[in-house]
Amino acid sequence: MSDLEIRVEGSDVQDLPQATVAWSADDPRVALVITPNGARHTVVVEGAGSEWAVTVGGRRLAVSARTWRERVLAEAESAASAHHGPLDISATLPGLVVAIEAEVGAEVEAGDRLLTIEAMKMQNEVRAPRAGKVLEVAVAAGQAVATGALLLRLE
Repeated sequence: MSDLEIRVEGSDVQDLPQATVAWSADDPRVALVITPNGARHTVVVEGAGSEWAVTVGGRRLAVSARTWRERVLAEAESAASAHHGPLDISATLPGLVVAIEAEVGAEVEAGDRLLTIEAMKMQNEVRAPRAGKVLEVAVAAGQAVATGALLLRLE
């Protein structure tokens, strides 16, 4: 299995059986899955990103597939939202700070964009993991940052 974490209905799936999948030409959500023992299942797949729903045999299953990076970010977000007191927000990757949306004293909500870091020609938004007040902005636009560098501090 790859570095993907697969969860079906909230439970980890360790070993996925090998199967042949043939997608419908008429509906891109519908596929025929043939297992190694020859069983055939028509499935409907809906969703985006890491959250999906798979309907098979009349049963709809919630499925999530997250990469190692997505798991680490989700765990950090969960830990930050449970954290009380000042919260340091650090760079999760090296790059160049290209925009700063938050300023000292600003009240932010969870999910608000704080700043943008460019890494490998991709724009990566840093969002507030929880509501709070911006106590410090430790970087400036145009500044290069390393992984782990302090970006902002929230109250």
